[in-house]
Amino acid sequence: MQYLFGSEIPVLALNFRDYIRTRYQVELELKEITDDNGNQLHALFIAEDCPKLAEITQEKQRFIRDPFNDRYEQASWQSGDVGTARTHTWQRMPNIVQLGQHVLHNGKFTLFLTVLCVLIYLLQLGGFNDEVLELAHYPAYPDEKVQLWRYFTHSLVHLSPLHILFNLVWWWIFGGAIERTCGSGKLVTLYLVAAVLTGIAQNIASDPAFFGLSGVVYAVLGYVLVADKYGARKPFALPQGFFTMLLVGIAVGFITPLIDIQMGNTAHISGLIIGCLFGFFDAKSVAGR
Repeated sequence: MQYLFGSEIPVLALNFRDYIRTRYQVELELKEITDDNGNQLHALFIAEDCPKLAEITQEKQRFIRDPFNDRYEQASWQSGDVGTARTHTWQRMPNIVQLGQHVLHNGKFTLFLTVLCVLIYLLQLGGFNDEVLELAHYPAYPDEKVQLWRYFTHSLVHLSPLHILFNLVWWWIFGGAIERTCGSGKLVTLYLVAAVLTGIAQNIASDPAFFGLSGVVYAVLGYVLVADKYGARKPFALPQGFFTMLLVGIAVGFITPLIDIQMGNTAHISGLIIGCLFGFFDAKSVAGR
């Protein structure tokens, strides 16, 4: 049997299996395996002598680029295997224990930073907003330049529900992907470097009154973009249009002042550059081994 691909999300493997079954009348074998990083994957295999191997391999590439396309979900309902995955939602829905394991599996540092940002925001909502902003802002006065925590804590504070929601969603998805794939050390290093350097850049461009994880988030997005483009294994299987989404996000930052919303454009751009450099270096260093 020849390995096609594996996913930590069972429904993706099931949908592709059913799509191939419906379109090509070829049965793929589904197994649970453990990859080199210790992640549990739902893996699909195909017979090496399958006459439609080349076509199905091309379908795999299309699926990896756009796994949530409607045609794959539709195929799952058309599948004749009514007795297994077609009792659909319940059999694919994790129970509470599995959900907890998945949350922890997303990475300890991903979870830690997410919880920390939420707790700080709850403190702000609980009447300590001024105290949090005073304690966490980027160094503004000479005596604050030796208070080393300020070079990081500005990234942990958010100023509105949408601010924290967007940042933590992207952090959870792609920071978690980096930690699962490359290890906690890589994500911690990326966070520390991005928090410091994007803070310095934004402070030069504006003033110390800036907050939020977005500079780090753009570093994370830049990392997965370049690691997937230049890496041999393409570990993150990014959806089609991911790069366009990043460009639109940057562009929106320059438009929002027209509606009286200020964004840290310098932090966003510098974070994206930092992440791209990290991703390019890692992709080339792995290729050179």
